Parts: sequence; structure tokens; C-alpha cells
Amino acid sequence: MARERVLIIDDSADIRTFLRDMVLGPRGYTVMTATDGQSGLERALTEQPDLILLDVNMPRMTGLEVLEALHEHGFSAPVILMTFYGSENIAVQAFRLGVRDYVRKPFEVEEVLTAIDRALTESRLRRERERLMRELAIANRQLQRRLTDLGTLYAIGQAVAAVLDLEKLLTRVVEAAVYLTRADDGGLFLVDQESGELYLTAAKGFGQEQAQGMRLRVDDSLVGQVVKNGKPLRVSAAPGEEHLKIQTGYLVRSLLYVPLRVKRRVIGVLGVANRVRNYSFTQDDQFRLSALADYAAIAIENARLHEATQEIVAAEILKQTVVTLSHYINNPLTALAMSAQTLALAVKEGRVQDEADFIARSVLFTEMKVEEISAILSILQDLASPKSTTYLGNIKMIDIEHQVKKRLAQIRKKYES
Repeated sequence: MARERVLIIDDSADIRTFLRDMVLGPRGYTVMTATDGQSGLERALTEQPDLILLDVNMPRMTGLEVLEALHEHGFSAPVILMTFYGSENIAVQAFRLGVRDYVRKPFEVEEVLTAIDRALTESRLRRERERLMRELAIANRQLQRRLTDLGTLYAIGQAVAAVLDLEKLLTRVVEAAVYLTRADDGGLFLVDQESGELYLTAAKGFGQEQAQGMRLRVDDSLVGQVVKNGKPLRVSAAPGEEHLKIQTGYLVRSLLYVPLRVKRRVIGVLGVANRVRNYSFTQDDQFRLSALADYAAIAIENARLHEATQEIVAAEILKQTVVTLSHYINNPLTALAMSAQTLALAVKEGRVQDEADFIARSVLFTEMKVEEISAILSILQDLASPKSTTYLGNIKMIDIEHQVKKRLAQIRKKYES
């Protein structure tokens, strides 16, 4: 029994007591009583009971007068009229005024209970329908909000995925996180593969001191917990406390962290916090931020791959440039070397007079410089070779300056001797 409220309006104390204590009360109904028509009308309009048991003959106002007044006030709860033998014509009038049923005095308990149950069935069904309609309206609003969220997330995801510049991408992700959760602050932490620490790569709303160079150890930070267990974290200040201390000089009322995953590997954490707003993040906020984090993780990996590809392309362009320039420099150098050798041969054979060895020394100097330039070009060509080392990956660039100095020293030693 849902403890429906029944108002008994009857000038007989015996009937009121009997119905309240012996019939309705033990069956779970909440019973209210009134001793005459006027007080019964006032109580009906004030208390709004689920059902009224109304006597016909009462002082101050008759049952029909009470019915008329209730009808004028738009009272919709069912009314059962308690009549007496010979008053059927009154019952007919009562039905015209909205009475659902009537019982004749003296009545039996089962007769009253049957009439009450019959009269309340419609009310119960109406209340159940109203409850279901309210739940349906709530569900529809929630569904509409979720559809709106998904549409917003899709648009943001498209905007994020379109950015290949890593720095711009990280900034856009944080701005989107703050917008979606209506947070005061936002930050994106990435895992340093070498040290294992978390470093803040982009922030919105943080103070300058907190944002610059922030690095956190995984083992002793809240954001580190998210990296270790791969699960979102929602925290609010405890009852009686205004803030949570995240680190020195940075206090928040609530925070939300979600992991950035790529192939089950946590590469970072996306977080939002409220410093000013006294608002705790909800499950819906967590859903939005987690969805954004999924977009962001993929976009970050794409941006990193794009940057690596750009480095490879730049290296290939550099190699191609070196090879091309070496070719165009080597050709005139070869011609110059051949010209110097021809002149030296002419001096040696006596076809050209060089009494002070001026030409011979000039030729020798020219040959040395040509060989030096050729050596440098050779080193550059080695650098441009597919077998050479580069800056990419874990391979280090060869020490060009050392190689050049070494080769030049060898050439000069050869000509000095």
C-alpha cells in the first residue's frame, strides 16, 4: 500500500473512528477526518487528499453543497458518497457533480473497501502514468543532452584531428577540455619516455608559475595515479574543507583527470580543475573528457608521426642538396686540377720557363687546395649516403668538424713533405 490519504467527512464520531481505526488505518491508508461539511471542504482544499468519504447529511454544509464547492475549485480526487436508504435521488445528483461511487449506511467493511479500491484505481493509474511521463521526460532530456554532447565532441574531434602542429594541437585540446566541462583550469601532461616523469605541455587558466616547467613524478602525484592504473580520477574537497592541495601554491575545489591511451599504453593525462567555482565534476563531465582524450591521443600520435616524417623529408632534401651541389662543384674542381697538372707537366718538360719555380709552387698550392675542397665534398657526400649516420631515431650525427680537420691535416702534411 502506498499510504494513500483518505479524508472522512462525517458528523458521526463513531463512524469516523470506526473507519479510521478499524478499516482504513490497519490497511495502510493515512486517514484524516472532519466533523462537518464546512471544515471538511477547507481541509480537502488544503490537504488535497487522494480520496474523500463524504456523508450526505451534515451541519453547516450538506454533502451536495461540499461537492458543488469542490467542483467549483477544480478538485479532481475521487469522492465516495455515504448515503442512507431512500436517498437514491441524492446519489444521482451526486454523480452529476463527479462522485465516483456511493455506499449506503449501514455498510459492510468489504463494501467500503471495494468502493475505495475501485475509486482509487483510476487515480493510481493516473499517478503511475504521470510518474512514467516524468521519467520519460527526464530520459528524453538526458538523451538530448547526450546527443548534443556527442555532436559537440564530434565537431571538436574533427577540429583536433585536423591539426598537425603538435604545439597548436595540445593547446587546442586543453581549450576544448575547459570548454566541455566549464572548468576554471585545464592542463595536458605527457609522459617523458626517458625519465618516466610527467611534464605539463599545455595549460589554460594555470598561473604562470604553475604552468612553466611543471614536472611531476608518477609515484607521488594524483595525476601519476591515472598513469599507473589507467583509470579516470574525480576528486572534490572533503566536507568542511574548501580546497585540495595539488602542489605548492596551487589549490583547487575539485579536479578531474582522464588518461590518454594509445594501443593500451598511457601516453599522458588530460585534466581540468575548479579553483573558483564550487562545483564537483560529474559522471557526464568524465564521459565528455574521456571522449575528448581518445580523440586527443590519436591526434597527438598523428602529429608526432607527421613531425617525424617532416624530419625525414628534411633530411632527404638536405642529402639531395649536398649530392647536387657536390656534383656541380666537383666538375670545375676537376677541370682546375687538370689545368694545374697540365701546367706543371709543361714546366717539367721545358715547354714553359719557370726559373724561380713560381709556377711550380702555384701549381702545387692549387693542387693542395683542390684536394682539400675535394676532401670536404667527399665528407659531405659520405654524410648524404644512405649508409651514413643521421640525426633521426637513436643514431647520432657523425662529427663533421673532426672529420674535416683530420682530412685537411693529412693533405697539408702530404704537400709540406
